[in-house]
Amino acid sequence: MRVSVIFENDSKEDGFNGRVTLERQGIDDLYGLARLYGDATRAAGFTYVADVGFEKDDGKVLFGDG
Repeated sequence: MRVSVIFENDSKEDGFNGRVTLERQGIDDLYGLARLYGDATRAAGFTYVADVGFEKDDGKVLFGDG
């Protein structure tokens, strides 16, 4: 699957106008999706985010290992 994440900045809220887009193809599991969301979050300026995880219905958490 192809996944695109877009962050749009507004000068009134963020001090500048712009857009950050991250797109990946071949996302076929939660590990890849978590990795994409972590990378996109850091690219948007949240550089302190170390990793992103998903809690599955069995209570286990799968991380992207950012």
